[in-house]
Amino acid sequence: MFKVQTREAGNEVILEAEGRLAGAFVAELENCWRSARIGRKVSVDLKNVTCIDRDGRSLLRSMHAEGVRFLRPGLAVQDILEQVIGEGPGHPAPPILS
Repeated sequence: MFKVQTREAGNEVILEAEGRLAGAFVAELENCWRSARIGRKVSVDLKNVTCIDRDGRSLLRSMHAEGVRFLRPGLAVQDILEQVIGEGPGHPAPPILS
């Protein structure tokens, strides 16, 4: 199961993801992100994400390239973000907030 809730904070949209970012659920987050990003900054709260598959990792990489910030990932998700986004020396650390 996967769910995305959207909340606004000024000119920023925060997508609160919950559950498994895997399989068909990856498209759900992508659709929410593409709808929310028009003219606004987007952050994704990953606090309640429990699993990320290969397609989910690919989406996070694309989102990062478009300027998305990732908020409050748990240790396992933070490790995945570092693998996906900070791929090797010379790459900046991923934009993660605690």
